[in-house]
Amino acid sequence: MEQGMRLVAVPARGIRALAAARWGLVTTVVAALALGLWGLQDYTSDPRHETNDGLLDLIYYDLQLFVLGSSPLEAGGPIPWPLQIARFLAPAATVYFLFEAARAMFADTWRLVRQRSMSGHAVVTGKTPTAAAIAAELQASGRRVIRTETGDASSLYDAGVQGARVLYACADDSTDSSINVLTAATASRARRARKAGPLAVYAQVSDPAYALALRARHLSQPNTGSDFFNTDELAARELVRRDAATFEDAVPHVVIAGLGAFGQALVVELARMWQLSPRCGERLSVTLVDPAAEIIADDLRRRWPAVVQSCLLRPFPGDLRTAVDDESVPPHRTYLCFDDEDASVLAALTLAPLWRGGPHSLVLPLDRLARLVEVFGQDSTSLLDDIEGQLWPISVGSLIFNVTPGESGTIHEDIYERLAQSIHHIYLQRRVAQGARLGDTAAMVPWERLDTGFREANLQQARNIGAKLIALGCTVAPRTGSGVDRIDDTLIESLAVAEHDRWVAERISQGWRFGEVRDDRVKLHPSIKPWGDLSEAERDKDRDVVRDIPLILADYGLQVVRLTPPAVAPPTT
Repeated sequence: MEQGMRLVAVPARGIRALAAARWGLVTTVVAALALGLWGLQDYTSDPRHETNDGLLDLIYYDLQLFVLGSSPLEAGGPIPWPLQIARFLAPAATVYFLFEAARAMFADTWRLVRQRSMSGHAVVTGKTPTAAAIAAELQASGRRVIRTETGDASSLYDAGVQGARVLYACADDSTDSSINVLTAATASRARRARKAGPLAVYAQVSDPAYALALRARHLSQPNTGSDFFNTDELAARELVRRDAATFEDAVPHVVIAGLGAFGQALVVELARMWQLSPRCGERLSVTLVDPAAEIIADDLRRRWPAVVQSCLLRPFPGDLRTAVDDESVPPHRTYLCFDDEDASVLAALTLAPLWRGGPHSLVLPLDRLARLVEVFGQDSTSLLDDIEGQLWPISVGSLIFNVTPGESGTIHEDIYERLAQSIHHIYLQRRVAQGARLGDTAAMVPWERLDTGFREANLQQARNIGAKLIALGCTVAPRTGSGVDRIDDTLIESLAVAEHDRWVAERISQGWRFGEVRDDRVKLHPSIKPWGDLSEAERDKDRDVVRDIPLILADYGLQVVRLTPPAVAPPTT
């Protein structure tokens, strides 16, 4: 168990200090031996101490200096200066050697003691590429990191989880899908050290459907800063975000070859991106190349409203070469997302019809073969050319392993932040449909550029969704198209009143107060007043918050499920 636990890296300064100490010991030993042999030769050649000792005897006497004694010195008399120095250097070297031996003998014990008493560090569990990449990024950012291969209670205790700031559970869950979930649960129950603060827990779940189901069950829980992340979803979201600007004036036609978890997530993120495009009036044409393309296309349409609204899916169950031959115009983007990355690389290098789409038109996401990204380029140092910029090889790891808390597009976005993003996304979508353009106002910007105050308002609304669902006698589940798509009008009014009260309390706590004219600079707002004093237009804003719950959840892949009759008095917080 303890063998699987280690610090991610030893600082360079520590390595240099250790090397210097070892060379110092060697130098001291050599000096002591040389000076001792020289001094003993002079000492024994003195007529008062003259003996018939040979060279081997002198070497033996010299070695005795390291155990605080030497037989010839028992005779007394003046001691030559080389021997005087040697009889101090030799014991000093012995003492230092014993110290190092003891330190090595008890190194593991001391390391565990230090780890168990650490605070503010990160714990990373698992022996996977994801775990290694996260640990490396944390280390590069200056964070203290402890890794452990297993996530049982004993290993987490030895890793100092009781004082840690964050835990990343990243074990291989290909054979045991719940291994990281159990690690997260164990860490969450661990007894926290005094003043350690809350522990943020992020568990990797490779199956996106399972990850979504876990997030659904976590929605109504009070603890934030925890989530079940899927690397394919994160990578697809970041890839589309980086590439979104190139779609503004381009022919809306995309080919996605390979519909594994990454390929399907790419379809969803492209659909959501296109909802905010200036050309959202025409649907994005997406050719899906996969043996199960038709089945997967139907499933995507059923689960994701954004796909139905924004995309014209064209399933193609044949091979990619045939699909390319059927295209009269090269696609704006071709994403090679085969589970077999060797097949993706081979397709990129051999399907010449894909080389006519323009710069970065052939996207090659690589994980296992990520080192190939550095092989392609246009300068003289590159081993292979990138087809004059047409080929865009990209490391999946570079898309997802930004481990700075608070940054968008990272594994630190829990379900509340993702729902807050959906709230803002729906707002932008409506305003764009009404003719507004991105950038017109401070609120009309993507989430990544949204002001902190607007973000927090959306987050507070998202965190209150669970309470509203309980009041409605409902819960959430992964979307199948059979859930509640509309909340009864008879239930909306009381929940709208509660929403207004919550919003007023939130604003007042932030220093806002009533003012006839809104002024964000001095925090004045005309809606900070009782429900009865609001105009119908202002009341409709709160009603829309309740009406939009099914829409917000659907944008995240969830649906409302009726359980019991609604509560009479919904909570106000």
